[in-house]
Amino acid sequence: MRRWTAAALMLLLGWQAGGTPAQAVANDRSLLPLMAAWQQALAQEQPDVAGALRWPRGGDVAAIGALMFELADVAPLSRAPLPAELAPYAHQFAGDMMKSPVLVRVAMRGEQPMYLAFNKRPDTPPSAAVRTWVGFALGPAGQRLVAQQPGLRPLTGAELSRELSKVDGYVAPLDPALPIYVAGAPVQGEISSVGSDGMKSLMERWMNDFRALQPGVRRGQRWEHLGTLNGFHALMANETDLAPMGRELWPDEAAAYASQQGCQQPLEIRVARGGFNTPQRTTAQAVFVNAGNPLQSITLPQLAAVLGAAPTITRWGQLGLTGDWANRPITVAMPPRITPNAMSMQMMVLKGRAWNAAAREASVADTAKAIAADPATIGFGGLEDGAPGLKALAVAPGEGSPPVQLNGETAANGRYPLTRYMYIRLQPQPGQALPPPVREFLRFILSRQGQEPVVYSGYFPLTAAEVAAELAKLE
Repeated sequence: MRRWTAAALMLLLGWQAGGTPAQAVANDRSLLPLMAAWQQALAQEQPDVAGALRWPRGGDVAAIGALMFELADVAPLSRAPLPAELAPYAHQFAGDMMKSPVLVRVAMRGEQPMYLAFNKRPDTPPSAAVRTWVGFALGPAGQRLVAQQPGLRPLTGAELSRELSKVDGYVAPLDPALPIYVAGAPVQGEISSVGSDGMKSLMERWMNDFRALQPGVRRGQRWEHLGTLNGFHALMANETDLAPMGRELWPDEAAAYASQQGCQQPLEIRVARGGFNTPQRTTAQAVFVNAGNPLQSITLPQLAAVLGAAPTITRWGQLGLTGDWANRPITVAMPPRITPNAMSMQMMVLKGRAWNAAAREASVADTAKAIAADPATIGFGGLEDGAPGLKALAVAPGEGSPPVQLNGETAANGRYPLTRYMYIRLQPQPGQALPPPVREFLRFILSRQGQEPVVYSGYFPLTAAEVAAELAKLE
C-alpha cells in the first residue's frame, strides 16, 4: 500500500485542483519582512497587542496549520489557500462552521493580492487583537510600510474600505461585574468531556487556559466533542464527567434520564448564551412572516395561541390587522417537529404542549419558501434561515411589554425573549460534593477569564447575575 507524505499529497491535490506542482508546494516568505515591520511599528502605539499577537514565521506553507490548530492569531499568505489545505481545516472546525480562514488583502504584488488570514466564526468578529492588527495594517501607517517593501504596492481607498469591512461585527460586552477566577488550593485529576461539536473550540480553549492556572488537572481518556446527542448518551452511560450540550434537554431525554438514573434530571449549568445569526448553531429563534404582511410584532402568548393545538388565534385580525387582512386565515409553516428549532420553540413558547395540527411541516429551506410565497403564512427558525421575501417580527414577552427586534445586541443582553443557552450537564453523586477538578473547572468557565473567549465563539457571554445563579448550583 503506497504511503503519501504530506508534501506529496499536497502536490497531488494541488495539481488536481488546477494548479501546477510548483504552485502547490511553493513557500513564499515575501510578507515576513512586512509583518516584522508592522509589529515593530505597532509596538510603538500598542505594545501589549504587538507583543502578544502570534503569527507564524514559516511562510505560506505554515499559515494554515498554525491557524487550524489556533497557534497563530493572524498568518501572512501570498496566495489563496489550496483545496488540499482547506479540506482538513473545514474538518477541524466542523462544529464552528468555519470552512476557511478569512482573507484580508493588505497589499498587492502586481495583480496578485497579498493577505492576512485569521479565524472568524460565522457572524462573529475576530478578537480585539486581530481587529487592531488588521486595522493598523490597513491604516495610513501600515500602508506606508507596504509602500516601502520592494515589489509591493498599497491598496487604494476603495480597496481599503472593502477589506476593513471584513472585521466588522457586533461585539458583545463583558459584564464588568463578572467574577475573576482566582485559583485556591491546587487540584489534581482528570476531567472527561463528551458532547457538542459546536462547543469543541470553547472546551479546548477553556481547558488550555484553566490548566495554566491549575496544571494538576488534565483531559481524561474521553475528551471528544462530536455532537450534543453523544454527550447525552455518554452521561446516560456514566462515560463522562461533563456533557457539553448546545440546546435544551428535550422532554423525552429528560424522561429517559430519570428512568435510567432514578432522578429528575442531570445537574445543568448554563455556560454561554446562544448566538443570533449563526448557521446551524444554537441561535435565538426568529418569528417570520411574509415581507408584504403589515404585522410588525407579536407577543409570546399570541404566538402560543397561533402555534399550539386547538389554536385560539386563527385570523390575522386577532393580531390587530384590519381591512382585507382582518378575516384572512393564518397559515402556519414550520420545520419538522423533531428538529432543534422546533423542539426549542415547543419548549419556550408552548411549554411542551402539542402543536397546531394544521401546521405544514417542511425542510428549513422549503419553510422559508412557503412564507415568502404566501402573505398569510407565519413560521419560525434561526435568523440565518431567513430569505428574500421574509420579515422577522419583533417579539414581546407579554401584553403591555415593548416588542423587541432580534439583533446582536438584544440577543446578547437577553432582552429578546426567544434566546437560548449553551449548557454543560453532569451527574453529581447524591449527597456528595462535586469532584474538586470538576468544580474548579466549572468555576473557571463561569468567571471573567472563562467568559472572555465566548465573545468570539459565535455565542454570547453570560451576565454576572446569570453566572451567580449557576455558581450557586456548584455549592
